[in-house]
Amino acid sequence: MLIFIVGFMSVEIQAQNAKSTPFTITESWVVDPANFKEDFDAQIRHVAAPFPSGASEKSFLEEQKRKSAELYPRRSAQGATRSTRGVEDTVTVLDSFAVRFFINDNIMVGGTPNDNTLAISNDGMLLASYNSQVWGYDINADTFLFRPTNPHPSFVAFTNNYGEPNLSAGSNPFDPKLYYDPGRDRFVFLFLSDGRDTTNSGTVIGFSSTNYPSDPWYLYRLSGNPFGDGTWTDYPQIALNDHSLYLTLNQLNGPDWVTNFDYTLVWQLDLEDAFAGEENLESVIHTGFEYEGKSLKYMRPVKTAFGAQGDDMYFVTNRPRAIANDSIWLHRITGAVGETNDISTELIISDVDYGIPPYAQQANGNTFWTNDARPLGAIRVQDEIQFVGNSINHETGLAAVFHGVIEDVNNPTLKGHIISDPEMEFGFCNIEFMGVSDHHRDMLINFNHTSPNHPAGNASVVYTNDREYGPVQLLVEGETYVDMIPNSFDENERWGDYIGLQRKYNEPLIAWTAGYVSHGNQRAGTWISKVRMPIDIDTIINQGVENYVVNGDTFSDLKGTLVPLAIESDKIDKKPIVFPNPARDMVNVEFDVSNMAEVRAEVYSINGQLVEQLINQRVRAGKNVFSFNLAPFPPGVYIIKLTSGSELIHSEKLIRN
Repeated sequence: MLIFIVGFMSVEIQAQNAKSTPFTITESWVVDPANFKEDFDAQIRHVAAPFPSGASEKSFLEEQKRKSAELYPRRSAQGATRSTRGVEDTVTVLDSFAVRFFINDNIMVGGTPNDNTLAISNDGMLLASYNSQVWGYDINADTFLFRPTNPHPSFVAFTNNYGEPNLSAGSNPFDPKLYYDPGRDRFVFLFLSDGRDTTNSGTVIGFSSTNYPSDPWYLYRLSGNPFGDGTWTDYPQIALNDHSLYLTLNQLNGPDWVTNFDYTLVWQLDLEDAFAGEENLESVIHTGFEYEGKSLKYMRPVKTAFGAQGDDMYFVTNRPRAIANDSIWLHRITGAVGETNDISTELIISDVDYGIPPYAQQANGNTFWTNDARPLGAIRVQDEIQFVGNSINHETGLAAVFHGVIEDVNNPTLKGHIISDPEMEFGFCNIEFMGVSDHHRDMLINFNHTSPNHPAGNASVVYTNDREYGPVQLLVEGETYVDMIPNSFDENERWGDYIGLQRKYNEPLIAWTAGYVSHGNQRAGTWISKVRMPIDIDTIINQGVENYVVNGDTFSDLKGTLVPLAIESDKIDKKPIVFPNPARDMVNVEFDVSNMAEVRAEVYSINGQLVEQLINQRVRAGKNVFSFNLAPFPPGVYIIKLTSGSELIHSEKLIRN
């Protein structure tokens, strides 16, 4: 496994034209998952979600990837510097499993892309989300969260039953984010509304009222066009500090990301009022993040090591579409909501170039789409920030991970590192602090992996306190190549766009991750792992932090309790086109249409009587997936029919057990 490292850099200060605007959020409501109605959760989604940046941006990135491949062709990595660390510097896998349906234990097939995110509380309440569903599990009680009739609710079910006017049956909200605040012992959950234009774009954000996710949530809707300037919202990212939640968004004034990207904005929300469920929530919107008169995009908010801490919030941006670049911008916002806010931006020059990654290879000539080189995860410990993003290894031409270390935010210098492999390609990474005091710099870097000989899964690298890298460790390897998108639509499978990663704040050295994995039926889903860092408790105590307290226990008290559990793995089941069948809850039906069409889905009794019309929705040409919840139906045999006008698209017998 290869770690390419160099170390030198320069910095210059960039003045910018920032503005902070007070804003009152008035769209709010309360949702109680314990009272979820029986929900068919009927939806049709195109097998490939709309490319987030539009067709023109996709074409631009494809051309950039072509040019990059000419300049940096794939080649042997012989002679490159290898990691000096051994297997003793890899994590121990304590638990590992696929995300599955409630009751019938069938694996939940993800979307294209998965958009994985994860949060876990100190009490072991685990939430995972991908595409447009929330999956909850109590790891201590070994039970699912939420009601049996709606155990893994869709975003629409999570909101629409309570009158959210901008989400309706047939909506396809996307881009979920989960966050756990250990100080307040509460969750945050958000996603984008279905709209991709100025009339219906927005962000729905929820704050849990207690530490139990099945208790009520306070929800707010943030307009995608808050200034009435004809823009709409995309690409949400969040982080918290002591007093505020910060949400970064890209604003577009049309459908094309090349010509219609307008500016970046940052929402700042008061946390105390949000977690209290105040009906009108005070906030600030920050704008003006520019360099040489051009707006910077894809701002990555920086998490803090021990949860929501500090008064300032930092952000990192780069040149995400560059073939090779060394520029990183560090932004800082000071002050709470209602106070005077100060915004600064600094340009930092990396000693190692990053660049737009190539398509990542699978078996059988299949490839993955790798997006661009934007930062995908960032963490701050005292005055040091570490971040990761997709990149190319310019020496080998393979998709890799760029790891940057800004050693002092007050006098920033940047050391860049490329995490790569002679054969496997990496992408869609995240980073989490895993030390036990703010004097430590131990990090866990997780990412997806693929190659013709290694089916898609996810992996990790340990970055140690003495600034060295452990070898790349595969947490899970898939079964075969992924082939969910017809080549007529796109030759590349969607691979990302995120990987969930969070430390267990009250369990030293423990982290949970949710990443991408291929299944045996050429589909993909979410794989969750619980891992332990390779740090010896005796070493920690000898370093003088024996009085560091976790939930009332010192590390001396905890010594001997951190014994790795047996590794538990799950089999990956194959699925037919209608799956699962028989079923008790969620069912998926894959189908193709040659042109855009109105599709109606209906359930009939075995005698041909109409039982329920589930959905009537316009769908895009190509492969789509219709899904709905069988739980409200009595056990028996049914016929599921999909039609378009007078044309029968699909009809199949379905058993509700």
